[in-house]
Amino acid sequence: MNQKHVLLLLLAVFLLVGCTDNEDHSVIDVVLPDTLNLVIMSTTDVHGWVMPWDYYADAPEERYGLAKAATLIDSIRNEHNFTLLLDAGDWLQGNPFAEYFATVDTTQPFPFLQAVDYLNYDAVVLGNHEFDFSVDLLNKRIRETRTPIIGANMYHHNTDEPVFKPYVMKSFGDLTIGIVGLNTPGTAVWNRPRVEGRIDFIDGVEAAQRFVPKIIDEGADIVIVLTHTGLEGGSTYAIADVGEENFGQQIAETVAGVDHVVLGHHHRVIESKSITGPDGREVGIVMAGRWASHLGVSELTVTFDEDNNRWIVIDQKSKALPVIDAEPHQGLVGLVKNAHEEVRAYVNQPLAQTPVRWSAERARVEDTPIIDLIQHVQKEVTGADLSAAAAFNPNVAFGPGDIRLRHIAQLYPYENTLYVLEVNGKQVRDFLEYTSRYYLQPETGEKPRVNPNWPGYNFDMFAGVEYILDLRKPVGERVVELTREGVSVTDDDIFTMAVNSYRAVGGGGFDMLADARVIEEIDKSVRGMIIDYVREKGEIKPEDVFEKNWRIVPEM
Repeated sequence: MNQKHVLLLLLAVFLLVGCTDNEDHSVIDVVLPDTLNLVIMSTTDVHGWVMPWDYYADAPEERYGLAKAATLIDSIRNEHNFTLLLDAGDWLQGNPFAEYFATVDTTQPFPFLQAVDYLNYDAVVLGNHEFDFSVDLLNKRIRETRTPIIGANMYHHNTDEPVFKPYVMKSFGDLTIGIVGLNTPGTAVWNRPRVEGRIDFIDGVEAAQRFVPKIIDEGADIVIVLTHTGLEGGSTYAIADVGEENFGQQIAETVAGVDHVVLGHHHRVIESKSITGPDGREVGIVMAGRWASHLGVSELTVTFDEDNNRWIVIDQKSKALPVIDAEPHQGLVGLVKNAHEEVRAYVNQPLAQTPVRWSAERARVEDTPIIDLIQHVQKEVTGADLSAAAAFNPNVAFGPGDIRLRHIAQLYPYENTLYVLEVNGKQVRDFLEYTSRYYLQPETGEKPRVNPNWPGYNFDMFAGVEYILDLRKPVGERVVELTREGVSVTDDDIFTMAVNSYRAVGGGGFDMLADARVIEEIDKSVRGMIIDYVREKGEIKPEDVFEKNWRIVPEM
């Protein structure tokens, strides 16, 4: 080790002694070789999957779970001296295990954050779903953890001051790594009722251009951008003053000084990928799937550059290790065992009985009672003329017999509240044309095919009007019949419409609703409304809610 390394190592020891738990710069006293491997492990979009357990089915699920990723984490730490562990966001919401401790019992510690403390994560970034409940709940949970929770592009309203820690620094001896956290600006759209007037969500690239040079000035040799955003694909909204939803590629291509980007949000696996940055360096990219299905593992070969008196990355590679064959980490399992059993008991409680089977298997190709259950509740609660809802999960089924809380949680997995809007006939028609993009226009004689680039949760169905979508026609001409109680709907007809909060504020790109007058906002989850309705009924049959009012042609 050269003289510089000795002097800086002594400085590192001094800093380590001087650091407090509240500071963002942790320093590990270590003697460094001239070249080393820095291993960055990452998870993303865990969404409550701490245990390898499907709470909707009340059964084990071997493909997912932080408890399984933890076994891989231990193994990698045993093999490598210099490691980081990061999470790219969306951890407060997602499955019943997360939502129980966000809505039912907020007094107990939050199990995901217990797990990240136990596993000694170096940083966790905020995702859009962290804001699904309230800023106050989020702040409460952040105060409960010792793990740095970061986000550099969320500012106090009308200021340039970040609400959360924008970055963290970690040093191994004289090698310093800076980690900047970013969230998708789309959070301002999807969670507008909870953040408007409190938090401004700034363009991710703009924030990176502010904070990456800052951490380099503060001594960062290696720069990691930990961000809850996709690699590419633009935005699912078109709102002028909101930054792009998916900006990972832009970060790599335009922000000088970045070495590695850890992504999330899109629930995809990205490995063995790099992009040439504006300064000529190769920027590594990794995304580790969803629900702790994978552990991202990025190996950066780092060497000390004597000419420039700093550490540099000379090579890097990444992979995403599936957890399916890993054994659950017994220490982590033990940590959350009581919470796990408490949630199982909660979601297994019976709400009502039904004499028949309900299924969403064909809910995106034909009108079905199970989606009309959502529509019926939305219309009954609001008194609206119309209702729009989607089949979030075509695998949902229950009955005959008990309808349990977990069945309704699977039918409606999101924390959406309910809006009543005033819309005209043209907006209804435009809505249906837009949602019909879920299907591609078939060739002559072929059946319609699903558009692989259009998520199923963006195929909404209407109740309160009768309509036919002819998928053989181009988008814009597919609504070949649109009536209400047998009378043709004109562009100037006025209706009240019940729609969830995500859709009402433009989520999914439904811009035709952007200027709709808001008549009422109901600050209760749609799922909770469905649970209340089913519980009150005691027994429910399809004919209680089903009204066949739409179809597609050709039939599938």
